[in-house]
Amino acid sequence: MRAFSLDPSAVAETRERAARQAESGGSAALLELLRRGETPDDEGLASLFLAPLDAPTDALLAIARGRLGHTGDPLVETFSPLYLTNECDAECKMCGMQRLNAELERETADDGTVVAQLDLLHARGLRGIAVLTGEYRRGARRREMIARSTRAMHAALERGFRHVLINIGALDEPEYEDLLGALPRAEDGRVSPRVTMCTFQETYAPDVYAKFMGTSPDNPRADFDRRLKNFDRAADAGMTSVNPGVLLGLNRDVAYELVALLAHVRHLQARGLRVYVSLPRLRKASGAEHHRGVDDDTLYRVVALIAIAAPEAKVVISTREPPHVQQRLLPVIGVLTPGSPGVTPYTDSGARFELSKSQFEVLDERPIEAILGEILAAGATIQDYEPRPAA
Repeated sequence: MRAFSLDPSAVAETRERAARQAESGGSAALLELLRRGETPDDEGLASLFLAPLDAPTDALLAIARGRLGHTGDPLVETFSPLYLTNECDAECKMCGMQRLNAELERETADDGTVVAQLDLLHARGLRGIAVLTGEYRRGARRREMIARSTRAMHAALERGFRHVLINIGALDEPEYEDLLGALPRAEDGRVSPRVTMCTFQETYAPDVYAKFMGTSPDNPRADFDRRLKNFDRAADAGMTSVNPGVLLGLNRDVAYELVALLAHVRHLQARGLRVYVSLPRLRKASGAEHHRGVDDDTLYRVVALIAIAAPEAKVVISTREPPHVQQRLLPVIGVLTPGSPGVTPYTDSGARFELSKSQFEVLDERPIEAILGEILAAGATIQDYEPRPAA
């Protein structure tokens, strides 16, 4: 199957037709179509997003819950982030880890510290973990960071973590061999442990991408198309699970991002991949001027429409979001991730959350057990979490 390609002009045209449809009042009929169990095309979905009066947010969330089959209590997955380092060669203007940020206190954990963190999180009941680093130019440091991530992945699997997510940037074919070479494979050649490749596109608009991620060939994040095709390389290398995402607020035209993201999700599903969809909002970051994300209602509408259009995909929400947003979205998301964006920050019962050492600001700094305990108390079932017995 060919790698994913995006025609930004076609996406923009779909978005403009959707705007005209929303302005003409056609979205009310589309809402009735949803209520009958049908799904409009991408133009119709974008029209619904752009028409909050004709398609109220509460109605979209209720329809999304029905599409996901949540007649009872929802099942959600969880994992926690584990940053191995906050060193990075990229120059993303909205990110605290960017190379040019002199305000960030840089840290890199050794293997022993990483293993100790895995043991702590496993003891606290987590069975899902996301391994994160920065992104690096060609050379020794890039090879070493991929090797560090590979060792962390194997250490997690050896300790009984059932889901390991890899968020270390776009990789080339030989690098996938380094990352995945020692993992067991199924008879069809695909990787058998549940290992997910995460590379958020952040924005599907090339001009916005260039504005925030830069254009220099020295910048490992600057190649829009290479990042766009990373999941296809991951699938070719035998991975079965991927996690695209949009950083909401980077591009003010959220309807454009919705249309492009849905096209990408469908392509990945057509490849037979399990798809997670991350929708983080732009947040305050050390040394970054850009931190204005979208409002709550915009987030709710995007999540609802993705759940309606691609119910097999699992929307991921993190504790960048405050508790009231988590609670509102719980019935229509697939994953809630608690934890800190600091480097190896966890203790036996808590975590460090210093903005001066982190990629971005987290709005919910409660312990993992409190966040997940609240979900359990609401009647949900949590996959990849085994809470410690009460003392």
